Amino acid sequence: MLRHFSFYLTIGLTSLLLASCAAIQEQVKTEPAGWAAEQQKRQQIKNWEIRGRLGVQTEKTGGSMDLIWKQVAQDYSIHLIAPLGAGNYHIQGNDTFAEIRFPDGQKEIVYDIEDIFSTALEIDLPVKAVKDWIRGLPARSIPVDDIRWNNQGLLHTIKQNGWNVELKKYTGSSLLLPHVIYLSRDDNVDLDIRLVLRQWMVDN
Repeated sequence: MLRHFSFYLTIGLTSLLLASCAAIQEQVKTEPAGWAAEQQKRQQIKNWEIRGRLGVQTEKTGGSMDLIWKQVAQDYSIHLIAPLGAGNYHIQGNDTFAEIRFPDGQKEIVYDIEDIFSTALEIDLPVKAVKDWIRGLPARSIPVDDIRWNNQGLLHTIKQNGWNVELKKYTGSSLLLPHVIYLSRDDNVDLDIRLVLRQWMVDN
């Protein structure tokens, strides 16, 4: 299924599982008193860089890649680095289009940025939604079906347009940002996507 991703080893998924062990389990359905202010603070994060790991498991294949994502307002650069020197993807673009450079050197222009991950890795992962989820926000591009918070008043789980998003752990000092995120879909029980964000750099 994964045109390029299937060639990579399945190493790394075990470490992603271990990284979630310190997750906050308690959930609340009532919106916390300070949630509106918390959302506004997170929406103001417009210039940032994250470094971490993207793990994907499907019915037939699985693997993991290092992730470097730099965002400056609407412009972004995403590097996906395969293990053992298997090559890397470089995605660069904005809200209008993106250019994808594949490990073999070929390039492709994508004019619907929601197709970035499906074109590069054959994973139907909505980029606009991910940009919000990794900041600890509901995705503004799709409707919210259910939302719950942890005992710190931060987003814990959310269901949006068939996606199940679980923010297992936050990290940071003055501003707590997501560290471990699990993604799955109601219509594809074999799909398991995990993001471990090891390093956050925010510059506003």
